[in-house]
Amino acid sequence: MKLTVDDMCLGEGTIIKNTYKIKKVIHRSELSIVYIGHHIKSKEIQVIKEYFPKALALRDLDNKSMLCRLPSFKGKYYELLEIFFNEAVIIRELHHKNIVGYIDHFEENGTGYIVLKYDKDRTLDTYIREEKEISMSDLFKNIILPMIRTLQFIHKQEIIHRDIKPGNILIREDGSPLLLDFGSAIYYKNQSSNRIFTSAGFSPLEFYSEKAKQGRYSDIYSFAATLYYCFSGRAPLDVSERLIEDRIENIKQHNKKITSLLARMIMWGLSINSRERCPSLKLFKAVLYVEHLRLKIIEIWIEKREKKKRMVNPTFIEKDMQ
Repeated sequence: MKLTVDDMCLGEGTIIKNTYKIKKVIHRSELSIVYIGHHIKSKEIQVIKEYFPKALALRDLDNKSMLCRLPSFKGKYYELLEIFFNEAVIIRELHHKNIVGYIDHFEENGTGYIVLKYDKDRTLDTYIREEKEISMSDLFKNIILPMIRTLQFIHKQEIIHRDIKPGNILIREDGSPLLLDFGSAIYYKNQSSNRIFTSAGFSPLEFYSEKAKQGRYSDIYSFAATLYYCFSGRAPLDVSERLIEDRIENIKQHNKKITSLLARMIMWGLSINSRERCPSLKLFKAVLYVEHLRLKIIEIWIEKREKKKRMVNPTFIEKDMQ
């Protein structure tokens, strides 16, 4: 869907911090506007996120500055600005090849900006939809296993992402994943209350409450839901629809190629009650490694069988070449 640029968005060519030039809008939400831009001197392409809570603010006549709609909105406006900058504070501390790279953040024009490294390619949900033939072995090796290692790295820093989903995982040109959007990430050990932020099908029950305890097991739910999507092409039934009667379909019903062990692990990760959920990414990783090894052995066996056919059956070669 093409985004319409209106008076809410910074115009093409707008310069901020005397350093970055806006090129175009790529995404808008209730809290921010995301642009593609570039560094004026280096010409390096970058992602620029501008804080713009549209329910609270509007653009001034200079087409750059931000104004609160009402004086009474100022308290909420600056409270959300602090939450907006939390993403930059967290990403700045996370130096990892599979995590979006931090460049800068600053206040200007009465609002805030976060500048991130730009990587061009498709999100995981688009990749799953568009790829005609996806090798299961490659899916494990290039995307799933690197993602679980990335999550383990984040959790070691006592951070939970809180929005793991296919739309927040970019698949780069070399096939490797890049985790995006830390806008709702938190240092989970320091939190007494949490802002409610949910993604249908991918958020655990505890994300629907400000007071519910959240931890690594919360990201495990979202990771399991992402695997569910990878192997079925659809998000699991949202947790809010599972409370009275849990009618979630087992992943095995949508994909017969995965083993019962992996299917049970995914469904365990999707447990509504966090106390009944898989508590460790180590367990998940062990099962995923076994699954990857099994798939690789099958691929090698098939390749050897095809090679043998070509060696003993000349007509097979002729048919194959036609």
